[in-house]
Amino acid sequence: MGKLLLCLLLLCPSVSPLLGYTLSSTNGVRHSSSPRSRRAATTTAKTPMQFEAIYQFGDSLSDTGNLVREGPAGASTPFARLPYGETFFHRPTGRCSDGLLMVDYFAAYFGLPLLNPYLAKGSDFSHGANFAVIGATALDPVTLAARNVSTAFTNSSLGTQLAWFKSHLQSICSNTTECKQKLQKALVLMGEIGGNDYNFAFFQGRTMREAFELVPLIVQTIKDAVQDVIKLGAVNVVVPGNFPIGCVPLYLVRFGINRSWMYDDLQCLKSFNDFSKFHNNQLQKAIWELQQEQPGVAIVYGNYYAALKWLIRHAPSLGFERGGSRKACCAMGNNPYNFDLNQSCGSPGVPVCPNPTKRVSWDGIHMTQQANKYVAMWLLRHFAPQLHQPSFHA
Repeated sequence: MGKLLLCLLLLCPSVSPLLGYTLSSTNGVRHSSSPRSRRAATTTAKTPMQFEAIYQFGDSLSDTGNLVREGPAGASTPFARLPYGETFFHRPTGRCSDGLLMVDYFAAYFGLPLLNPYLAKGSDFSHGANFAVIGATALDPVTLAARNVSTAFTNSSLGTQLAWFKSHLQSICSNTTECKQKLQKALVLMGEIGGNDYNFAFFQGRTMREAFELVPLIVQTIKDAVQDVIKLGAVNVVVPGNFPIGCVPLYLVRFGINRSWMYDDLQCLKSFNDFSKFHNNQLQKAIWELQQEQPGVAIVYGNYYAALKWLIRHAPSLGFERGGSRKACCAMGNNPYNFDLNQSCGSPGVPVCPNPTKRVSWDGIHMTQQANKYVAMWLLRHFAPQLHQPSFHA
């Protein structure tokens, strides 16, 4: 697979020095042998938390291979074939990108191997597991169906992922005390989750008002899930919010019209970004409430909204091509976004741009590896200092 130098520390809005990690072909992480990078690590970087494991819940932003293993339907999706995975792995892995995802950079930053998907039975789960599934929702399919919203790809909602997590703990712990001790040394990433609930609602013709009515249900479901993992012993939980969906080519093509007042200064759809902000504000209130109840636990908000907005605003200075923050790479379309709802990445005849590192969007929905890297860097800079150093004396 080769090696990839991981840029994992963002010290200021326009500078991204290297922390000095390399990713090996066996998914291990080791320090670079470069004296210069070692000096940079010791002089500019705070030592990361020493976690023993990471547990990831979520959807296509985080799935490292669960959907493609879940059954024949998942195995037949475009995510199970090239060009997905072409940049780093040179083969499809079930990730919705040309290469690495944010969770891969998180794992590398904390000195851990890449997380294996939970459904990859027989894999090494000694450093955590990934329960995220492409297409997963926060609400279960029955609850969504009652509101005239149907799911796609999978029924493995957040509740199912929590059940997998509990089953996994039973397989590695002899009793609840041992489980608590293990989770005290782990980082839990509770999402991003909930975005698909809204995606399905909007693209199935539900109104903005109907989507707003889903917000308290989704936020409560996420809050309950966080409470569950804390009861099991987790003391470091990151709870990401939603991206600014009004900046995503999928939304810009489907809902955009030639009305300047509909767009903000970054040419994103204001109404959909306002919706994302509403969800995120409600989620932050829920996190604050949980933090008051659990003062000894670090429950940290992951500001995905601000991270992507920052990336789009600074795309040219970060090396993305002109228009690279708007145009999809693996796509085709006669519009400024190079995206067609009926010609998805992986379909016959759909091309891939010559250099994915110059684009933010991979397939009109998900980010390229390069964008995932920069967003992960921004997020780590903001949430890592708020985490608690794990105790290894429990």
